[in-house]
Amino acid sequence: MKEEDKHEEGNEEERTHVDSLTEKDVEEILDIVCQDGLYKRAEIVKVYCPACGEEFIGTKRHAGGFVAGHQAFHEFENHQDVMMIQMGGE
Repeated sequence: MKEEDKHEEGNEEERTHVDSLTEKDVEEILDIVCQDGLYKRAEIVKVYCPACGEEFIGTKRHAGGFVAGHQAFHEFENHQDVMMIQMGGE
């Protein structure tokens, strides 16, 4: 995380912008500033999609959206294949 991406408030509190997260931040507990607002004491995690291998680094909240979105997308793709076969396509 770049030093210019941290913002001090008072003497104790540092805030990190969500766009500046890197693999070095994984497992850290940080105050994260993002478009949604401020996440206090957010654990930074790294998750991946087992279907396509895409990876995500961010808060647990955002990682949940990544996982759910990938699950929905891949289920949609699989459903399209089944529907095509049922209709006589290949």
